[in-house]
Amino acid sequence: MAAEEGDRYQDGSENRSSDAGELHLAQGQLAVFFNHAPIGISWREVDERGQPGANHVNARFCEIIGMSREEALDIRNVMEATHPEDRLKQIELTREVYEGQRDRFALEKRYVHKDGKTVWANLIVAVLRNEAGRVTHHFAMLEDISGRRAAEEELRNSERRWRNYLHTSSEILYALTPDFTYKFLSRAWTRKLGHPVESALGRSFFDFVHPDDADACRAFLEAVVDDEPRPDHIEYRAKHLDGSWLWHASAGSRYVDQQGVPSFFGVGRDITLRRRAQEELKAALARREELERIIDRSPSVVVLFRAEGGQWPAEFVSASIRQFGYEPRVFTEGNMDFLNIVHEDDRDRVSSEVDAHAAARHNEYKQEYRIRCPDGRVRWIDDHTVVRRDKSGRVTHHEGVLTDISGRKEAEEMARAVSERELRMARDVQQHLLPVDFPAMDGCEVQAMAQPSGQLGGDYYDVFAVGGGRYGLVIADVSGKGAPAALMMSACRSSLRLLAQGETSPAKVMCALNRTLVADMPPRMFITLFYGIFEPAGGKLRYCRAGHEPALVLRAGESEPELLQAGGMALGMADGELFDDGVEEGTCHLRSGDMLALYTDGVNEAVNAHGEEFGRQRMVDALCRYAEQPLDAVLARLDRHLRRFSALDPMTDDRTVLLLRIG
Repeated sequence: MAAEEGDRYQDGSENRSSDAGELHLAQGQLAVFFNHAPIGISWREVDERGQPGANHVNARFCEIIGMSREEALDIRNVMEATHPEDRLKQIELTREVYEGQRDRFALEKRYVHKDGKTVWANLIVAVLRNEAGRVTHHFAMLEDISGRRAAEEELRNSERRWRNYLHTSSEILYALTPDFTYKFLSRAWTRKLGHPVESALGRSFFDFVHPDDADACRAFLEAVVDDEPRPDHIEYRAKHLDGSWLWHASAGSRYVDQQGVPSFFGVGRDITLRRRAQEELKAALARREELERIIDRSPSVVVLFRAEGGQWPAEFVSASIRQFGYEPRVFTEGNMDFLNIVHEDDRDRVSSEVDAHAAARHNEYKQEYRIRCPDGRVRWIDDHTVVRRDKSGRVTHHEGVLTDISGRKEAEEMARAVSERELRMARDVQQHLLPVDFPAMDGCEVQAMAQPSGQLGGDYYDVFAVGGGRYGLVIADVSGKGAPAALMMSACRSSLRLLAQGETSPAKVMCALNRTLVADMPPRMFITLFYGIFEPAGGKLRYCRAGHEPALVLRAGESEPELLQAGGMALGMADGELFDDGVEEGTCHLRSGDMLALYTDGVNEAVNAHGEEFGRQRMVDALCRYAEQPLDAVLARLDRHLRRFSALDPMTDDRTVLLLRIG
């Protein structure tokens, strides 16, 4: 047997056959990897003159760049698909490779597909050189990172909402260093305690805490930072600028700062009224009669309601309710629910807020609303409510401390009337700039809804004739708020109406409008805008989108919308050729029964108590659900859905919707 084996391998033929088989197997495995790799791969040879040969690519590479294999064979096609803003950077890096300054590079870049879709990818390029240093082979790997970039964009949006919350929250948000000195305070600090924020930064937390509460506060802060068991919050007295002590409650969490040191982030709120009410109610357990006398003398009204399916049957109402002209027994012995005395214009809002707080599992909350007295007077009430739950977590009662704030409201209203007189005049002027009556277009129905978040809005919509039986449709959103945004909105409106006359190309109008506005645009301000030219006779719509939300086309009988996404950068972001190169023009044909919806991001980005956005899909569902009704009724329904969804979230952005339907 040994001899036979020696004879078989004597000429090496069997060894060569085995090596060839292994080589064939390795080549096959490499081909499988190349063709089915989860990342895009391309390679090409480079001749002695430095000219590239055919660009060999796998299926994933073609999918990412949006081309067929035949198109991708030519490297010029691949470069043409590269976003203009990224092309020069890649060319420069490639030049450095071929000049020997580097052997590889990595670049995050965009590819623009034929349908306008933009894909973000991470490109890694490496080369092989011969002994003389000349590049002989060029390799590239491509990974789709669109999801990651979208997540990063969402993170930036989340950070923007968080910064807005920091500035507008009624609660005090603060951060402490490891030795418990303030390094951040929100503006609510000054509103609640009177001290300027700048005077408190760098000072100890305990400089503003009552000495009798300092030890408990220190134990709580240390337990949070050391991640030890502790109560979910601490209650203590905080010093006001005027020397008084106000009861505050702070919750907090541990975080690690940039130096890796555990620190404290807290949320503080004024619980002075609640503490007073709780102390009074606690005393009642031991001496009810004495408590009732105290409550009856209190300027606040203490009430205890049962939670019963949207009704407010009372179990206890303090005698101080008489200051409003009611007897306690009317609620506790009669058939009147407390909701019946709430002003009719506030009932829906108050009920929606109560339901939203219950759904969000808030243990306490505040409301301000009006009540009607038997003699017809209207009084403003501050209602601080604590929620009671049973062992299963079901809400059983609401404990409320009601304080008459009519004097404060009247003073605030007088001060607001003085300070906002000019704003109201400016708002009236601005409202006159928005169309009330739309041009008559044969067979078409047009309606709009505009809700500014403040006295002056930065949203703008318009429908106007541009000549030749065509009409301009526009909706825009100016970044920022107040007078600057309103002024830019007015400038945009007047310039657009002038430039649009007689022009049939929305792209040309958009480029001319940007050149007109960019020179006078304040720093860090821009305008997103959708502009279309509509021909009612044939239903043709040509449009451009400058960084604005895609318009929606709701086809008759279909539930999924068509997005008009031909894009470009926002007005004012760049001037000259850079802006012009990015402008894309799209075309859409509208048929009988179709609805076109233009809107600003204040609609789809409205959030509820959980931080969840209203979103485009909810808007589409509402529009489709009532699509058979007149457009003003459709907008009213959409507005109602929006208000109920965001009942607990302050309206921080303008909301504008423009609808066009083909008859």
